[in-house]
Amino acid sequence: MKESHFSIFFRPFRADKATPEELAFRVSWKRTVRDLLAAALSGAALTLAFPGVNFQPAAWVCIVPLLWLCSDVSKRRAFGYGMTWGYFWSLTSTFFLREINIAIPFVFGAVLGVFCAFWAMLIPVVCRDLLIPPEVRVRGAEAVAAYPRFQTRDEILAMFTLAAWWVILEWIRSWIFTGFPWNLLAATQWQNLNLIQICEYTGIYGLSFLVILVNIALFFTAKDLLAVFRGAKYRRPLTLYAALFLVAAAAFSGMGVWKKYNRLYAPENVTEYPVGVVQPDLSQRRAGGEASTREALDACSRLSEDLIADKKAAEGLPADFDSIPVNLPPTLRLIVWPETAVPTAYYSPDMVWADEESQRTGKQLRPVASRDVIGEEYRKRVRRMIRESGTPFLIGTITYDNIRSGTEFDMYNSALLLKEFPLNGGNVRYNADAAGRYDKVHIVPFGEFIPLNDKFPAIGRLVGMGRNLTPGKAFRPLDLAKDVRAGVMICYEDVFAYAARELVRNGANFLLVITNDAWYPTSTEPEQHYANSVLRTVETRLPMLRCGNSNYSVLIDQFGRTVDSVTKRIDPETGMFELTPWEQKAASGVLTVKVPKHYTPTFYVKYGNVFVLVLWVIFAGGMAMALRNDWIFRKNANKPEEAKPPLK
Repeated sequence: MKESHFSIFFRPFRADKATPEELAFRVSWKRTVRDLLAAALSGAALTLAFPGVNFQPAAWVCIVPLLWLCSDVSKRRAFGYGMTWGYFWSLTSTFFLREINIAIPFVFGAVLGVFCAFWAMLIPVVCRDLLIPPEVRVRGAEAVAAYPRFQTRDEILAMFTLAAWWVILEWIRSWIFTGFPWNLLAATQWQNLNLIQICEYTGIYGLSFLVILVNIALFFTAKDLLAVFRGAKYRRPLTLYAALFLVAAAAFSGMGVWKKYNRLYAPENVTEYPVGVVQPDLSQRRAGGEASTREALDACSRLSEDLIADKKAAEGLPADFDSIPVNLPPTLRLIVWPETAVPTAYYSPDMVWADEESQRTGKQLRPVASRDVIGEEYRKRVRRMIRESGTPFLIGTITYDNIRSGTEFDMYNSALLLKEFPLNGGNVRYNADAAGRYDKVHIVPFGEFIPLNDKFPAIGRLVGMGRNLTPGKAFRPLDLAKDVRAGVMICYEDVFAYAARELVRNGANFLLVITNDAWYPTSTEPEQHYANSVLRTVETRLPMLRCGNSNYSVLIDQFGRTVDSVTKRIDPETGMFELTPWEQKAASGVLTVKVPKHYTPTFYVKYGNVFVLVLWVIFAGGMAMALRNDWIFRKNANKPEEAKPPLK
């Protein structure tokens, strides 16, 4: 009786015992549809491991199906499978982009899918040229089919070569075309506190390497078990043992850092710096009119005034603001607002720099007559709160520079440090003004600037968001107090490890992120963004204060632990406070940063991506061996049987 397609679909394939119908099916469109469906489902399943769902086990197994599909096909077919797998992984993991425009995640999936396709394209090359000796290949398909098993040493070389290639592609994705290091494999492990500690040496790429290594080892183990099922003798999965040993060693080494860094962050070795964090939970209003601007200003002011009132109560000060002295106890040293929470510039384009030196250093602006009524109210209100509290403010705002006319100027996404300046060292104070400024260096393509807009204005009209910001010149920390230097990152910048590293190398001794994720009020984007912040703290071994517009306004310590949050609730069972950083609501609170007095840069801060360089060497060695084997095969392929190299 004719065998059904259903049984052919699920029965293990063996070329030496296949029926003609099985052989036909193997090259038919039905097989292609089956394989593409498997690639799509496994790619989408990997999204379960990323922040938002955080089902970590998916990260360790969901790449195995792609390896299985690509191991014995042509490079062209493997590219297609990889593209499909990568497309559906990217589509589902970045589907939050629909909140900007429904078409973006579908287009973006194709862009990120290319990286997965290039990785998959190398799978059949490695499996053919590293796992099957050339002296077997020259004897044809029957000899290859009869080749009993891959050698363990060859599997280990292939495993490291493919794992290195995956991480190299992640590294390339992190900088090419301005870079998009969002949802690298490392991000799936952000809650695995012991394992992520290796980031102080390898950066995030060490985590990605371990995850992909286990996937590849599981693939080889599954292949070996299938051979056992068909009658071969069982052998120990040494490839899997090797991968698991590296994971265990990394996790064990992570356990050992706690004592070391707890000692370095002991009370006598830190400066406690209390910061008031304002989380206004405002809807996205970048181009807001006067009404929405005033609403945002009211929300931020109200929450700031709550912090000021709490400070005064803690200090036993009178309610009369005018009687507050200049030198206050350090119950509140700074108040932070998120990125561009108030949709108007603190200083309008008609506010000019006092002199060239002020423009270079970012200190003290000289106001001139302003026609911006709401902007004037913005400044007056912030100055009043600074005067009343004696506390500097750090706000996210648009700033202007190199003003050539009323419509021609450079515009920056900035963090502006505002404080009062005492005259002649006395108790007389005058209006608060800029004491420092950080301009966002790594700006977002199509969100903050339009690539090639000067040459192709149609691009800006089609996909632009109405502005072209200028990137900042350098990652310069802001001096907040004696021995307190904040490495400020604005929104998307904390996704880039190099940004935090450069700030620390330039003198920052704690990290401060101001962000506005109100673009994505109903999706997983805020948590995915927050996970990247966690990894920055481990790479640098510095605490991070994070001020978000809607949620994830938190304090993260040097181990990547969230130790405080603006939003909290009382656990009904224990009666203790429970942190709820994901809670989306208006709130404010004081988070005390423990700034190290004697900071020693980590290996990663000092030397950068040395680990990636090591992976380049591994990859080059593996590919050199593959090319050598392929050369031997091609050299002997057309020789008569007696002249071919002997089997080993």
